[in-house]
Amino acid sequence: MIKTTIVGFGDSLTYGYGVPRNVGYVERLEKFMPQYFPNISWHICNSGTSGDTTREGLIRLEKNVLSYHPNIVFILFGSNDSAMNEKQFRSLEEYENNLRKIIAKIKSHNNRTGLNGCIPIPVLITPPPVREELCAPVRTNNRLKQYGYIVKTLAKEYHCPLIDFFENMMMQENYYELLADDGLHLSEKGYDLLYDLVFSEITKLINYQGVLKDWDEYSEEY
Repeated sequence: MIKTTIVGFGDSLTYGYGVPRNVGYVERLEKFMPQYFPNISWHICNSGTSGDTTREGLIRLEKNVLSYHPNIVFILFGSNDSAMNEKQFRSLEEYENNLRKIIAKIKSHNNRTGLNGCIPIPVLITPPPVREELCAPVRTNNRLKQYGYIVKTLAKEYHCPLIDFFENMMMQENYYELLADDGLHLSEKGYDLLYDLVFSEITKLINYQGVLKDWDEYSEEY
């Protein structure tokens, strides 16, 4: 049975802050992937840390991501990087540089699994919008869009799959319902959407036998 490792890497939105443990998207993958794809031995890890920015993410990348020898890494940072406070704010330039280093290090890691030439696949996720009347001026959607643009640019540059979570939330009839009462973190409905988007992306990476596709074949779709 082929072993495939997925890591969710990011801040509190990956960690699942404020919701029961089984609600977060990583925990749902842990529960449902063996049911949908029983031919694979799944190893699914939540490496989200509340309060993190890409600066802290880069520091803990080796220990919390690469040490698992992942096949797929979902990356979601930006809600804290864009926050205009002394502790968390990272400029657009630093955010891009940190994210670039994270992607490059993941793609250069030999996971020794034999899948996709032993190269992990980073999947980039844009940070979601906030409820501005609760979060501004520390966080604004205009600033989050700028950070999301960097995510989309790097996804194209590094030929990585992209989940535009920001735009998918904004397309909803009332995206406020997808946010917790603080206007920043996700509600259970928000995690419903994020899980659906993540699961959809995973199904593009595997075939009917549950075997990870060769990246060269898959990347042609992008």
